[in-house]
Amino acid sequence: MQLFHGLDGAIHHASQLDRPILTHLNADTSWILSLPYPAEEPHTPGRNLFHILIDPWLQGPQSDLASWFSQQWHATASSVQTIAELNARLKGLKTMASQPFATSPAEPDTLSHADSESVARSCVDMIVISHEFTDHCNRATLQEVSPNTPVFATEAAARLISSWQHFDHVHPIPSFSKRDHVPRNTSAGALPSWLEISRITTRRDALHFHSAILLTFNIRPAPRDEATEGIIYSPHGILADGLERLSLASPRIKVLALLHGLHNIKLSVKQLNLGAHNALRAQRICGAKYWVSTHDEVKTAGGLVSRFLKRKVWTIDEVLEDEKRRLEKSGVGSPIADIGDVHFKNLESGESLLLR
Repeated sequence: MQLFHGLDGAIHHASQLDRPILTHLNADTSWILSLPYPAEEPHTPGRNLFHILIDPWLQGPQSDLASWFSQQWHATASSVQTIAELNARLKGLKTMASQPFATSPAEPDTLSHADSESVARSCVDMIVISHEFTDHCNRATLQEVSPNTPVFATEAAARLISSWQHFDHVHPIPSFSKRDHVPRNTSAGALPSWLEISRITTRRDALHFHSAILLTFNIRPAPRDEATEGIIYSPHGILADGLERLSLASPRIKVLALLHGLHNIKLSVKQLNLGAHNALRAQRICGAKYWVSTHDEVKTAGGLVSRFLKRKVWTIDEVLEDEKRRLEKSGVGSPIADIGDVHFKNLESGESLLLR
């Protein structure tokens, strides 16, 4: 596992290894997933990475229904404050592979207005929105993104985003197929041929609050029957047994990373974030090589809802020890308490992880 405090080093190494980079844009659940273009696949000239922006909320408050009911602010500043700043970083890094490791990207304030417009059009290739709530689907941040950027969102979020009439193309994310157990491309030509997206839900969660986004990709030449790589993003957590169907996928899905938080959060008696114990079971079921925490920022909160929120903060060591005690007490041993070769990481705001 290689951790970088910014995109600079990650881009340089990823370009040499043709491996994905995961970058935490804030301390909560906004991400950039950067995928190397497969060899011989068409791509934008001068670009060697396909950038997927996930659940962006960079600054300002987020409020659902009304501020008196629920309002939150980031307690830790986002690593970039605007989409223009993000795009400037990505533009400055796009040729990092051919430059010395210490080369610094162009700073946003050195760009002309015309340069900024070019950046906005070219550097964010795709947006993924997991929920309609404003800490995931933040209108102020999203409307900074170029309208020609394709958006893939869950059904409720897609309807909301479409109502803004800002983006040219908004696609609902399809469900992971129960019939033949394969992820489905949302619409012909909407995604590169080597990339697919779907949503995993469970019957016990009728409102799909506890669901997961599955991104699968083939960035290295491989036989048709060889496993495709995937990343599971579940900011609220998905009931762990809902991932069992992945074992039936054809071609086989090799889960590279599971993004699932550690904190157990309730609103009165309603379970919001499923937390560390569920994440541990989910990791064991899907076999993810990397487990990365997400949506665990303890934000500055106001409004009525904040009075009823209950948060149990777990660390990885605490949950492993707790799981070990539970299993030993039940007499079934403690295999689940040993994460073995799983790489767990809690990325701070602005940190990047090279997924080998």
